[in-house]
Amino acid sequence: MHLSICILPLLLRTLVFADGVEYDKNGYVIYCPCMGRFGNQVDHFLGSLSFARKLNRTLVVPPWITHKYGRYDGDSFPPYNHWFKVDTLKSYHRIIEMEDFMTNLAPSIWPPNKRKIYCHEIAFSRSDDKKSCPAKSGNPFGAFWDNFKVEFIASEGFPGNLNYHSSKTSWDHAYPSETHLVLAFMGAPAAYPVKAGDRSLQKYVEWKDEIKNAANEVIKNKLQRPYVGIHLRNGMDWKRACEHVKDGIDYPFMSSPQCTGYKGRFTYEMCFPSDNTVKTHVLHVAKAIGANSLFIATDAKSFEEEFKTWFKDAGLNIDIIKLQKDELNIDLAVLIEADTFIGSCGSSVSAFVSRKRKVLDRPNEFFGNLGNQNNADHTEL
Repeated sequence: MHLSICILPLLLRTLVFADGVEYDKNGYVIYCPCMGRFGNQVDHFLGSLSFARKLNRTLVVPPWITHKYGRYDGDSFPPYNHWFKVDTLKSYHRIIEMEDFMTNLAPSIWPPNKRKIYCHEIAFSRSDDKKSCPAKSGNPFGAFWDNFKVEFIASEGFPGNLNYHSSKTSWDHAYPSETHLVLAFMGAPAAYPVKAGDRSLQKYVEWKDEIKNAANEVIKNKLQRPYVGIHLRNGMDWKRACEHVKDGIDYPFMSSPQCTGYKGRFTYEMCFPSDNTVKTHVLHVAKAIGANSLFIATDAKSFEEEFKTWFKDAGLNIDIIKLQKDELNIDLAVLIEADTFIGSCGSSVSAFVSRKRKVLDRPNEFFGNLGNQNNADHTEL
């Protein structure tokens, strides 16, 4: 109680008024979540949340950019609160959703004649005039800003000695909030994969009750505990990506740090596991926990028919469940609740699940890494 009493006045003093609108005088961070699909966007979101807190600026939480998730078709922009609770984020740092910001604050504190875009100066080379940020070049960049009717009047290119890892002092010196109230970045001010120190922020990303309830219905009506949840990333685009690690690498590839740490060896078998690797690992875990059900989430091949044969040959009576409707959020919520989870080491979707399970103290395993599952525990969190 005493801590809350001490902090509250400090928070209140950050709020001032302009044209009758209350806003944060310490400034705002806003960005386009334009790199990749949902899993990558979450990695960037966690880093951006950390970045905004470091700068002591309010984070303008962008919507998700979806391509074909759930009922959304084509490029759509469901708000953060469509799937997740906003108040949970506020227990970590000050935030405002983008639609709220653009509707209620931007007309007063970020009007059209003050809208600058910020990017690393090296990005200027990709613009037509070679002296501005290519903020709206290509999709989804242009579509994202157009969705909020944002046009930029100027660009700010920050130098090579200033980056998202730089200190608050460095950023304040370059862009004081008095003259740069809104830092609008061309992309997320964050690393991919997410930095080790930001992984635990996943605990503030909390499903809305509707998502939790839908997942619980699946578990109650279709699954029998204990159940194994697996995520298979094995589409053709992923296979092509994995060709880059044919000989193995000793640095992060996509979300590989979730199973190798940031300096461990990442192999092709971890990236694109063979049928035998999938079979061996699932059978091993299923026997170990006495599984009654297997829940499968995948972007391509599910192995449903193969699992029927493998379980039968192993003398196991295990129900196999895969949702017929493509709803990524429900898949993820069910995987988080599994008794044991086996993920795809390089996948940011698997990383979303494994991070949440980690903060909930639930076991994670990864295909291609059987018997060596805890390498990342001390290097990532």
